[in-house]
Amino acid sequence: MKKIAIMFLVAAALLLAVRGFVNYIPSPGETKLEYWIAHPVDPIDFATHQEKFGLMGGREYYGKGYMPTKDENGEKKDPEHCVIYTVTAYPDYSSNRRCVTQIRITDPAVEFYGVNCQSSLGEIDTALRKRGFRQIDAPGISYRKGKITVSISDGTVRISAKVSNFFRIQF
Repeated sequence: MKKIAIMFLVAAALLLAVRGFVNYIPSPGETKLEYWIAHPVDPIDFATHQEKFGLMGGREYYGKGYMPTKDENGEKKDPEHCVIYTVTAYPDYSSNRRCVTQIRITDPAVEFYGVNCQSSLGEIDTALRKRGFRQIDAPGISYRKGKITVSISDGTVRISAKVSNFFRIQF
C-alpha cells in the first residue's frame, strides 16, 4: 500500500512538471513591454495607465506613454503606434486571479524575442520557432505554444493566452 502511494505521488509530480514545461513561455528578452503574457497583475499595477473602455469581462490598458487620440467625430481611437494590455481572469474566466491575457503591439520600437511588428515574416518565424512555437492554421500568420498564440496581421502583433470558460460565463 505504501509503495502504491509513493508511486502515485511520483507520477503526480512528474505530470505537474511535464505540464509546467509544456506551458512554459520563454520571457520576451530585452523589451520595452511592461508585462508579459499570462503575467499575474493587480489593479494597482495599472493605476498610472490610461484605461481603454468598452471591454466586457476584462479591462484594457494602454502601455505607459500611450494615449488615445480623437477622430473627426471626437471619438477616442488608438494611436497609430501603441501597446495595449488586456487583463482578464486566468486560467479560467471564473478564476479570481487576474493576468495579462492579450498584448496588442503596433509600435515598432517594442520588441519581443528580438523582433517587432515590422519584422519580416522570416525573422518572426525564426524567432518564434527557436522558442518552441509552431505555425498553426488561423487567420493571418499565427504561431502557438501551449496556451499562448502569437498572431501577425497588418502591422499588428497580438500575443494572447487561451482562457477557458468552464462555467460558460456570458459577458
